[in-house]
Amino acid sequence: MMHKRLPQAEPASDPELLARVAQGELSALGELYDRYRAPVRRFLVQATSDASDVDDLVHNTFMTAAQCAERYDGRAVCRPWLMGIAAQLVRRRRTALGRWFTVLASVGVLKAAHQRTHRRVEARTDLDRALARLSEAKRTTLLLAEVEGMSCPEIASLLQIPVGTVWTRLHAARRELRQFFQAEASP
Repeated sequence: MMHKRLPQAEPASDPELLARVAQGELSALGELYDRYRAPVRRFLVQATSDASDVDDLVHNTFMTAAQCAERYDGRAVCRPWLMGIAAQLVRRRRTALGRWFTVLASVGVLKAAHQRTHRRVEARTDLDRALARLSEAKRTTLLLAEVEGMSCPEIASLLQIPVGTVWTRLHAARRELRQFFQAEASP
């Protein structure tokens, strides 16, 4: 006896899922998480030089997306929107860490933490080490452009900065990467 296959339902579009999330449907958020967790995590690993709290940032990206789902602009693919949320969280994290490092430096703890971080950075590949040397702002902008394939106007909109600033950061990041690899190649 032959069994007929039931037709597979088309997966819900990103705007449909976000509309359902806005209505409080957590299963829709789970679908978005399953769909975009890997690229969001990859971006965050690179943007933070593989910080120990990357998984927390991934989680916070999707929780923030749930909180502002009703404001989603309706684009067919929400990946750039999620990357923008992740980039904003990285920026907030940097500000918070800056305050924390100031406190730690005042009590002498920072030197040991810096030495541990330095050892971790030395163990990375050349590209990872080169990216780790960029400022977080330049690294985030470069990754959004080169890895995520976003245009400068898209990046400017996501990061809420002028498009000229995006161009400046990209130019500076590329120059610094060239300098790094030229120095590495020199005997």
